Amino acid sequence: MTCFAVLFVAALVLFIFSLRHSKKGFEKNSDRYTWDAIKYIFSIIAIAFGIYISFLDYKKGEQFITLMTMTIFVFCFTVWRPIYSMLLLSVTYIVFFVICDRYLPASYATEINLTIVFISIFMSAINAYHQKFKEAQKDEKLEHAQSILLKLSISDEVTGIANMHYFRSQALEIMHDKNVDISNLIFLFLDIENFKILNEKYGFWEGNAFLKKFADMTNAVFKDSLVAHFSNDNFVVLTKNEAIEEKLQTIRWNLLSMNYDIKLGLKVGGYRPENRECLPLIACDHARYACYTIKKHYNHDYCEYDNSMANNFQKKQYIINNIDSAIKNEHIKVYFQPVVNAANGKLCGLEALARWEDPKYGFLSPADFIQTLEEYYQIYKLDMFVVEKVCQHFGHITELGLPLIPVSLNFSRRDFDSLNIAEDVEACLKRYNVDKKLIHIEVTESTLSENDEKLKEILRRFRNNGYALWLDDFGAGYSGLNVLKEYDFDMMKIDMKFLSGFSGNEKARHILKNIITMAKELNMSTLTEGVETEDAYQFLRDNGCEQIQGYLFGRPMPVKELYEKVKIGMYQLDL
Repeated sequence: MTCFAVLFVAALVLFIFSLRHSKKGFEKNSDRYTWDAIKYIFSIIAIAFGIYISFLDYKKGEQFITLMTMTIFVFCFTVWRPIYSMLLLSVTYIVFFVICDRYLPASYATEINLTIVFISIFMSAINAYHQKFKEAQKDEKLEHAQSILLKLSISDEVTGIANMHYFRSQALEIMHDKNVDISNLIFLFLDIENFKILNEKYGFWEGNAFLKKFADMTNAVFKDSLVAHFSNDNFVVLTKNEAIEEKLQTIRWNLLSMNYDIKLGLKVGGYRPENRECLPLIACDHARYACYTIKKHYNHDYCEYDNSMANNFQKKQYIINNIDSAIKNEHIKVYFQPVVNAANGKLCGLEALARWEDPKYGFLSPADFIQTLEEYYQIYKLDMFVVEKVCQHFGHITELGLPLIPVSLNFSRRDFDSLNIAEDVEACLKRYNVDKKLIHIEVTESTLSENDEKLKEILRRFRNNGYALWLDDFGAGYSGLNVLKEYDFDMMKIDMKFLSGFSGNEKARHILKNIITMAKELNMSTLTEGVETEDAYQFLRDNGCEQIQGYLFGRPMPVKELYEKVKIGMYQLDL
């Protein structure tokens, strides 16, 4: 009874201790050591109990079932490694055999039975260990898989730093932490200049390796800050507003020291949150907007979001949110600017231009909404609306029996990415039965690049379908001469910037004269935009420019006003 009492007390201690820690687990190492000690003490007591009770049974000529039960229980309860199981079992059964044999020499049957029980329990112990080992391996694999999934959910695949989902959630916690002074926080948006060139020259893998280096470098410079990969060559940082310029300058110096023959730069926009309710998503957008305002300012690398930007940002958001309704309700209208034959001053063509009369903002400048729509990849909606309206215009003019004047249509680089532009324009003209000879396709010089095979193929499709191709704003960018050897155009539209200060600028005259000569040698006609003075008109006509466009001959106007001027003889047609 004493043995039973000791076993019961040991089991009770084990039970109470395990019950206390079954839900919350071990809070400290000392708890785990205590648990191991209690478990092993209980195991020793259980085996000693089995030896003693089985010895008493042996004295009375009965079987040693208690020892067998206790050893099975211990090996199921405490999973020993095979070598420890072998040692423990051997010691236990040798001790039991020696004790029993001294009292009463064991018979051959007893020795055989004891050996069989020993082997059976040992195999059960090995089996239990094997099962636990496999379960542990499975759990380890699951934990490893979970850790990988967790890492993927919070980190960026390319750079290894935080992704935007994790950045936004962590930034939100920081913003709502009352112990954090938000007046000392700033969101930064980092844009790496010329990364696209690096990626094209060195390849995708080197580009990714560079982004990884840049991410690690930014993490090191903005230590104890929240850094994430925003997209492509853009990163965001939430940090304390301390020595920002110095830290950014460190990154710029590191960029310059990298072994690339491409000049890499860094443009950064900043936004200081006004209150704790500011969403990280909005804060990053504001910082990004501030960054993009200095993208083309070569001597300006850092800019913070201010009130004037806030107004412009709101206007941009309004444009994006209302472009569909503006098209549907025809707040956007198509105006036509005259193009005249330089030789005789007669009207020979029109350029279709969009004008937005908004109920809230009034007249929206094309520079505002066209640039915004391009930035947010919505420009295709506007351009296809213009195509539709021009086709409707031709149908209406035909019904009225008025002469049809060719119209040039402008297309953005984004249109070639967002639409099957050649097929969509062709389908629209067929729908309204418009002769494609009345349509000229204008492509801005800045949209072209030497290695853009997709764009070349689309322009070839236009040409094969019978459309005239015009190169718009020639001379406005830096790629004009390069693209002339890669693309075929019927008309070169010379940018109006050449006429700025024309009367007193001899260099402008020489440049214009040579551009016109070069275009003729390339079998291209020429049209000069922005002509506002008789002096400029006479110079261009005398030097062989075929067509002229500008305020000297008329501003953009509604089609009704244009044809009224044709009727009264203000414009004579050269068709």
